Amino acid sequence: KPTPPPPPRPAPLLLLLLLGRANGLFPEEPPPLSVAPRDYLNHYPVFVGSGPGRLTPTEGADDLNIQRVLRVNRTLFIGDRDNLYRVELEPPTTTELRYQRKLTWRSNPSDINVCRMKGKQEGECRNFVKVLLLRDESTLFVCGSNAFNPVCANYSMDTLQPLGDNISGMARCPYDPKHANVALFSEGMLFTATVTDFLAIDAVIYRSLGDRPTLRTVKHDSKWFKEPYFVHAVEWGSHIYFFFREIAMELNYLEKVVVSRVARVCKNDLGGSPRVLEKQWTSFLKARLNCSVPGDSHFYFNVLQAVTGVVSLGGRPVVLAVFSTPSNSIPGSAVCAFDMTQVAAVFEGRFREQKSPESIWTPVPEDQVPRPRPGCCAAPGMQYNASSAFPDEILNFVKTHPLMDEAVPSLGHAPWIVRTLMRHQLTRVAVDVGAGPWGNHTVVFLGSEVGTVLKFLIWPNASTSGTTGPSVFLEEFETYRPDRCGRSGGGEAGQRLLSLELDTASGGLLAAFPRCVVRVPVARCQQYSGCMKNCIGSQDPYCGWAPDGSCIFLSSGTRGAFEQDVSGASTAGLGDCTGLLRASLAEERAGLVSVNLLVTSSVAAFVVGAVVSGFSVGWYVGLRERRAGISIQLHNSVLGVSAGGRGAWRRRDGGGAASADPTSPPPPFQASPQPRLLACVGVCVCVCACRVRVQGARKGREVCVCACPRGLLPACVCVTAGHACSVPVCVRGGGPSGLSVG
Repeated sequence: KPTPPPPPRPAPLLLLLLLGRANGLFPEEPPPLSVAPRDYLNHYPVFVGSGPGRLTPTEGADDLNIQRVLRVNRTLFIGDRDNLYRVELEPPTTTELRYQRKLTWRSNPSDINVCRMKGKQEGECRNFVKVLLLRDESTLFVCGSNAFNPVCANYSMDTLQPLGDNISGMARCPYDPKHANVALFSEGMLFTATVTDFLAIDAVIYRSLGDRPTLRTVKHDSKWFKEPYFVHAVEWGSHIYFFFREIAMELNYLEKVVVSRVARVCKNDLGGSPRVLEKQWTSFLKARLNCSVPGDSHFYFNVLQAVTGVVSLGGRPVVLAVFSTPSNSIPGSAVCAFDMTQVAAVFEGRFREQKSPESIWTPVPEDQVPRPRPGCCAAPGMQYNASSAFPDEILNFVKTHPLMDEAVPSLGHAPWIVRTLMRHQLTRVAVDVGAGPWGNHTVVFLGSEVGTVLKFLIWPNASTSGTTGPSVFLEEFETYRPDRCGRSGGGEAGQRLLSLELDTASGGLLAAFPRCVVRVPVARCQQYSGCMKNCIGSQDPYCGWAPDGSCIFLSSGTRGAFEQDVSGASTAGLGDCTGLLRASLAEERAGLVSVNLLVTSSVAAFVVGAVVSGFSVGWYVGLRERRAGISIQLHNSVLGVSAGGRGAWRRRDGGGAASADPTSPPPPFQASPQPRLLACVGVCVCVCACRVRVQGARKGREVCVCACPRGLLPACVCVTAGHACSVPVCVRGGGPSGLSVG
């Protein structure tokens, strides 16, 4: 006896969805209100290394290998391999972005030889610009990998001429161009997060330059860092905050788990005493960032990808961060917002410790925390006016307890945006908190790995909960130009989105890829021109309907008459944008009949007349057929008979089963000549002078197949916007029937 098959089991993903519905709905992912046509890409200006008066880069020149992009007002600085470009963004251009000045900064032969002797490839032993900062109003600070021997220098922002001598780039710039690093200037001091050695095993947060001593994090201590990947750094208050991801030591019982972190240091930290933490941070603390979908079991987005600067949303100092799931997990991305005041509050909470290498991590009781509180910033007027004066007890506690117990919650305790149905994860973010003509809307741009940008309208809530209203997925558009951004066949590595920056003055986004920089408008309002319903219904704060019947771009401070509704109110009263009917709220002048009404009435009358005429002809021919006693049997295989009458014919017996017999004689009659074909876009009415009619339809057109007795014509009329197509005739053949396709 055969074993019965096991009962069907639901797919794991379906089961998860059902469980999600039972314990709390996962955020919905509506499609975009608009998808920009790819044809728009051809109109976006692009930088590919062209100079003044030169249509294309120099013949034989290497492709660009962009590492860093810095915008200073209306000037764009592009850090490339062996080169630094200065590009003016004004006056705006619609064709090509060109550099006005170019600095060539190559590694010297001796550094290249040493790099090759250490086993690196020739393409790696180049000078990749990895740090590009504005040091003051007229000076650029630039660091390059310099064939795995990093070096830094100052350059004039106007002329790109060197200012002073080069300095070592160790702990300021990574050795390997593939390694992540962040850097910023504050109060004349350079704060960097990178690796300090050739093997990239010594990760460090480093302070140098300025009038304060050089400081660094503790070396080779996994409680401070465990394989970190630095993402961003911001200055807020008296601290510098570093955002990164790393292996969680507190979750080592779960093997390697990547978590997202935020760490902070005091800007005025002077280091510890000669006994403890000498020339090292005394204020370094770190905490986990929590971006998860709440429920009975939280769904975590643990991999930090990008962070914005501090912006004001609903009166709060906020950073927006993009997270994703690990590469070996279900692909998904989320955007969470973090209030900097809540971030600072977590660093005033409990510490977490591991008492022995075998024990789990537990909170430190408050009565065991020394005073003044470890990690605080020393300042004149306090009990200790400098960090170097802290007692050894405080310094030792900071050294062994850098991790906070609580995680930083996201605003609303849930992601503001979740996308799990995408092929490519989201890795870049830009935010405009002053979108629209009144500057009172917030638009978030999310860039995927391959340059697809998703545009969302969000509604921050100023309440204490920090929640946001439902985000509106406004638009999806592409930014990568395959015709200009590198040779074909470069793969997704050349299409990887490096940075996404808002250029408010020009109403555009600057999307940087390894081989090009593309300037893309934040909105494509012109695609809605001529259709008020689409323009208003787009809910785009950058677009408005003008009295002249066009959809125009609305920059901040726009004056003039326009209509706009970003709230998503119903657009049912705005008409229909397809076909002949056009949406319009303009009132017709008294005594005049609408042109739309006239055209619609004419077409309706024509169609009704055609239907009546067709049925009349059909009735007359049917009556004539009955009088003549003609009996025609139409088989389903009439369309499959060949022109010469050869081949098998199919019939259907009384039980409905199909049969074929190549040896049996063909049916009494068949169509032999080639049929006439007629395709007509519009309303098609076919009335055949026979009892059986086969009629099919496909997108935008009607196809009528009629079989008629000898000498009879089908009445087929196709009506378009203003005329009728020619009437097809039946095909006459050797038998009593013909075939017509109309």
